[in-house]
Amino acid sequence: MSSLAEKKLNPIAKNKVLGAFLIAVALIGFAIIVYRVSNYVFEYDPKHSPIDYGRWNFFTYFTVQSNIIAYLYFIVTGIAIFGNGKARRIAFNPGVQVLVTLYIIVAGLVYNSGFIFKLSPPLTFNTPYQSFITVMQCYFHMFMPAVVIVLLLFPFTNERVTKKAVFLSGIYPLLYSLFSIIRGPFTNPTYYPYPFYKTDFLWDTFMKGKPFNIVGAYAIMAVLLVVGISMFIAICAIIALVHNKRIKK
Repeated sequence: MSSLAEKKLNPIAKNKVLGAFLIAVALIGFAIIVYRVSNYVFEYDPKHSPIDYGRWNFFTYFTVQSNIIAYLYFIVTGIAIFGNGKARRIAFNPGVQVLVTLYIIVAGLVYNSGFIFKLSPPLTFNTPYQSFITVMQCYFHMFMPAVVIVLLLFPFTNERVTKKAVFLSGIYPLLYSLFSIIRGPFTNPTYYPYPFYKTDFLWDTFMKGKPFNIVGAYAIMAVLLVVGISMFIAICAIIALVHNKRIKK
């Protein structure tokens, strides 16, 4: 990297302690995922886990995918902090950082708000496996959002996030949603990573007592999908605003 480019870096972008920390966070996260998949155990729960969907559907959760993306970003960022010029093009790109931050924050918000509506499984420590699952959920949904928020407050460079990056933030959740909706009916047993991708769940939620109508259910889903993607873009705009306010003038 040229000396001119070096001058554009803020001190945080050269903090090797931070670089080592981010790599460690990523490696621990990957270790949790490997352990979870390698030691999958189905624990029957009449409300939250009534059916054994198998170990590999674990990777269909938005939370897991967004965390994997974040871990890869953390590793690249750690390498960039230690001086790799190619890694810096990705790690110190504010658009990339804002997208990673967005997806982790949304995953955390959805999961934690699930406790309010009793949709998220309770955090329990009754068995060693349940204790591990609780630690995993806390790591994915609570610890990781805290890390990306702190990183957001200390920009690596003084480069601003563009409007283009904000609007691009809706592409991944849109593709993810379409994949989940289309894939669900063709799995055996039928599987959706989240209940709001199920037509019967939406119909029962919004049209209680009325006979099920598949067209109406998909119409509700389409409206919610538009609202959901709009919320992704809106939250991304807020995150971008925070980043742009934090950079040096």
